Amino acid sequence: MLSNYKLDSEDEKILNELDNLCGVVQNKEVLKDIILYIKLKQKNELDFGNYNIIIRNSSSYNLLNDLIKVCSKVFLKYNIIENNQICYLDKILNSRRDCPFDKITGIEDSIIVINDRKLRINYNDELDNLSRIVNQFKNKVFIFEDTNFCEGEADGELDGLAPFRMTIDKISLDDKIMYCINSLDEYGIKYKKQDIKNYADVPFWILKNMITKLLIETKIKNLDFVDKQMLKKNKEFYSINTTRKRNKRNSKKNEEKNAKEELNELIGLNDIKKQIEKILNYVKLNKERGQMPALHMCFTGNPGTGKTSIARVIGKIFEEESILSGSSDFVEIHGRDLVARYVGWTAQKVHETVEKAIGGVLFIDEAYSLVTNDRGSFEDEAIATLIKEMEDHRSEICIILAGYTEGMKNLIELNPGFESRIQFTINFPDYSSKELLDIFNGLCKKENYKLSDNCKDTLLNNFNIAKNEKNFGNGRYVRNLFEKVKFEQADRVIQSNSKAINSITNRDIESAINGIQHNEKEKRKIGFCS
Repeated sequence: MLSNYKLDSEDEKILNELDNLCGVVQNKEVLKDIILYIKLKQKNELDFGNYNIIIRNSSSYNLLNDLIKVCSKVFLKYNIIENNQICYLDKILNSRRDCPFDKITGIEDSIIVINDRKLRINYNDELDNLSRIVNQFKNKVFIFEDTNFCEGEADGELDGLAPFRMTIDKISLDDKIMYCINSLDEYGIKYKKQDIKNYADVPFWILKNMITKLLIETKIKNLDFVDKQMLKKNKEFYSINTTRKRNKRNSKKNEEKNAKEELNELIGLNDIKKQIEKILNYVKLNKERGQMPALHMCFTGNPGTGKTSIARVIGKIFEEESILSGSSDFVEIHGRDLVARYVGWTAQKVHETVEKAIGGVLFIDEAYSLVTNDRGSFEDEAIATLIKEMEDHRSEICIILAGYTEGMKNLIELNPGFESRIQFTINFPDYSSKELLDIFNGLCKKENYKLSDNCKDTLLNNFNIAKNEKNFGNGRYVRNLFEKVKFEQADRVIQSNSKAINSITNRDIESAINGIQHNEKEKRKIGFCS
C-alpha cells in the first residue's frame, strides 16, 4: 500500500530541478507534498478541492516563472492540466464584473497567475467572482503571487482557494555560490571552493554576466581550472559599472559631503567620533592582514542622542573605504518588525530582512523589545535566527542593535550569543543644553529661518528644564519643538500680515513651548484617569 505513495524516478528528477534554481529550492518539500496529495486524491483519500498555490514573492528577480515551470511539469505529468502554458492576469475581470472568464485572452492556458496586490482593485467584488471562477475551472491551476507589504495577508483573504503555499526568497550569498558551482560543474571547470565565496559576493544580475564571460574565456583558452587570480580579474571587469556609478554620484554639482565630513559636522558626540575613527582603523588594518573582523555593533542611550545618524554615517564610511560593498541601502527597522504572526514564519522574515541589507547597515531600533519571558516564543525564534545571520554574514553586513541602556543590557545578558558576535559597543550620552541649542540653530539655518536676538536665553532655559524630564527626547525633542515653532510663526505672520516671513521671534518660541507643556499636562491627566 505504501509503495503507491512513493515518488518515482521522474518525480525525483522534477524535484531535483529546484536544486539548480536560486531563491526557490526551499519549496522542494512543498512540491513533494503536492505530488503525494495528487496520489492520495486519485485514490479518494484526501481532497482539498484544488491544487492552487499562494507564492510569497520577495525577490526582485524573475524567479516566479522558473518556479512555476517546474511545478507545471508535475501537474502535466499527472494530467491535472491540459498544457504547460502560463497566463499572467493583472486584473481578472477586465474592468467588468460580468466579463465571461473564458473570453479573457490567455484563458486557454492551464496555469493562471494572479498578482494579489493588483487583484485588490475593487477587492470585495473580485473575491466572490474569483471563488466562482476557481470552482468553475477545475482543469486549471491558479497561482496567487503574494507581494503584499504585510506577509500572511493574502493567505487569510484567499483562505480555501489555495491549499498550498510556497516562497521565493531574495537571492542569498549561498544561492549565488551554488549558481557559480553548478555553472562551472556543468562545463567541467574545476575551482577552489574558498575562492568562489568571495567571487560570488556581488548582485545576482552582475554575477550572471560574470559567469558568462568566465565560461567563454575558459573555453577559448582551453582551460579546465580557474584560479583565484582569474576570478579576481573577471570580477574586477564587471565592478567597473559600480565604480562608474559611484564616481558619477560623487562628481555631481553640489555633491553630498563624504561620510567623514558628515561625521565631523554632527553636533556634539565628540567621544563617539573618536571611537568611530578607532573602529575604522581597526577594521581596515585587520582586513589588510586577511583577518576581517565582525562589524556588528550595539548602540545604547536615550532617544534622540544621534544613534540613527551615526549608524547611517558608518554605512557610508564602510562603503567609501571599501569595507562593505555598498550594494544595499541603509535599512532601519524596529525590533518587533522581525517577529511574524504565524508559526514558522519569523525565521524567514529575519532572513529576508538581513538579505535586504547585505552590503550595508541593518539598524534595529529598540532591539530589546524582542525580550520575552515565554520560552519558544516567536521573539526567541527571531533572536536565535538573528544571531545565526550575524555569524553567517559577519563580514558582509553591519548589524546595529540599538535602544535604551538598561533594555539593551538585559537583551545581551539574556542572550549570550549576541555578546560573542557584537564587536563594538557605543554608549550615547545626552546632549548638553548648548548642543541642543546648536541643533536648533542648525535646523533654522537649513530652512533659512533667522532667530531674533532674544530667543537664545528662552531656548536654553527650556532645554535646561526639559532635560530633567523622564524619557527626554534630546535631538528628537528639539526637532519636535522646531516644527511647533514654525507652526506658531506661520500663524503670527499671517495674522499680523508681516513681511518678515523668515523671522522667528521669542513670541513664536514661547507659544510653542507653552503648547508642548499643555499637551504634556493633558497626557498626564488622561494617564491618571485611566
